[in-house]
Amino acid sequence: MLVAIGDAAGHGLDTVARMAQQRHALAGLAQTGASAGEITTWLNELVCSDPVGQTATVVAGHIDESRTLHWADAGHPAPLLLRNGRAEPLDPARRGPLLGALPGYGYETSSVPLREGDVLLLYTDGMVERRGEDVTKGIERLAHTMGRSSELDPRELVDVLLADPDQAGPEDDACMLAIRVE
Repeated sequence: MLVAIGDAAGHGLDTVARMAQQRHALAGLAQTGASAGEITTWLNELVCSDPVGQTATVVAGHIDESRTLHWADAGHPAPLLLRNGRAEPLDPARRGPLLGALPGYGYETSSVPLREGDVLLLYTDGMVERRGEDVTKGIERLAHTMGRSSELDPRELVDVLLADPDQAGPEDDACMLAIRVE
């Protein structure tokens, strides 16, 4: 199963169009069967070749038959993994640069085994960034709220997170994808 979330720099219709192009490019590249790192590397080359010169972020990967997530990160907040009532970000040390920032950059694929009942949350920075606050505080806040809501199904979890005034801020758009491993 392909899983991805991204965010293009900017606002307005031009940004929406660029994000749609990147989304469709990612879906096409994923059909090659290449690793998450290779797909992200190729997507970076596409974004670098765009004459607009805008950057974007993405977390992209796939969950295989053994319930292992293989993922790559191009400047995006690391997904949160909710397991046994506790949510923590996946290893953010594997984060590569923004898409469009470094032509020729090779992104790495990270892997994490998932277990039945785990919930994986992919989200955009609009869920965690606040003016004058370190982004790690926002990530900790989101993880804490997720942990308190561990009994909810993914749709209910997203609803709770979006309804919480401490989560989705008015300064940026916010998007989430929650997946429960069965």
